[in-house]
Amino acid sequence: MIELMTVMLFIAALAAIAVPRFGEYKTRANIAAMQSDLGNLRIAQEEYWAEHHQYVADTASLGVRQTTNVSIQISSQGLAGGYTAVATHSNVPGRQCTVAMGVEAAPREQGSIYCGPIPAAPTTP
Repeated sequence: MIELMTVMLFIAALAAIAVPRFGEYKTRANIAAMQSDLGNLRIAQEEYWAEHHQYVADTASLGVRQTTNVSIQISSQGLAGGYTAVATHSNVPGRQCTVAMGVEAAPREQGSIYCGPIPAAPTTP
C-alpha cells in the first residue's frame, strides 16, 4: 500500500511540473506561427514591390495563407515608402509580432520581426 501511494505521489509531482510547461510550449509555438506568417508576408510584399513599385495594404491580394487564429493588419502612411504589419494570435493575448519595411521600419532594421507585448494605448488627460 505504501509503495502504491509513493508511486502516485511521484506521478502527481511529475504532472505538476509538466502541465505549466506544456502551456508555455503552446504559447511559444503560437508566437512562432505569427513570426512565420509575417516572414511569408514580407516575402510576398517584396515580390509585389518588384512588379508594381509599391506595397499592398491587404493580405488577400498577396495570396498569403495565414495560420489558424493568426490575424495580420497592414498599415502604411504611403505604400510606396513602406509598411508595417502586425500579427496577433487569438490564443496569445497581450502579445504581438511586427515587421516593417521602408521608412516605417525606423528605428529597427528593415524586415526584422519583433515580438513583444502589445503597447498600451496612449491616454488623454
